[in-house]
Amino acid sequence: MDSPPHNAGDDIDTDSHDGDNAGYDDDNTGYDDDNTGYDDDGTSVGTSPRTTDYEDPIGDLLPYASVDSNWWYWIAAPIALFVLSLVGGILFFVAFLFDILLTGGILSVTTGILFAGIASLIGLVLSVMFPVAVYVDARALCEAPESSWSPDPVLYGLVALAGVVVTAFTVSIPFGIYYLYRRHVAVGTP
Repeated sequence: MDSPPHNAGDDIDTDSHDGDNAGYDDDNTGYDDDNTGYDDDGTSVGTSPRTTDYEDPIGDLLPYASVDSNWWYWIAAPIALFVLSLVGGILFFVAFLFDILLTGGILSVTTGILFAGIASLIGLVLSVMFPVAVYVDARALCEAPESSWSPDPVLYGLVALAGVVVTAFTVSIPFGIYYLYRRHVAVGTP
């Protein structure tokens, strides 16, 4: 007579479960009896301190970051580009007025085309990196136990993408300021 099929879960000792789901103990019963998240020898049992409340459509396509990572630099970059472009535009206008009187505007036009090209290349890089950085950083904040703010990475990433694609960074500036402010309140950086 044949023996009944063997199921993978038949080998698990379920009698030692105390119902807290905090971790795993060192005798592989599946749970940490004192709810500390560590084995009896002090090593971590590998459980995540915070569970995610969102479906992660990106998965492993983008890197996982910690709260201490520098992904927020890419979120601050459009703000810095905006400020530098505003100051540069004012300086260019003043220089153009002087240049019109001296050389007929040739130097200012050439300089303006050069700087516009550089700013366009920087904008192209930022249009890719800004939504990616918002998603990666929001996912890090959402999964970090020390963060008091848990933004939805998918929602914030889509808002950042829409801000870049639809409004050409117009919405990205106030969105970036809001995001960095909330991040500062939650974890202390930037």
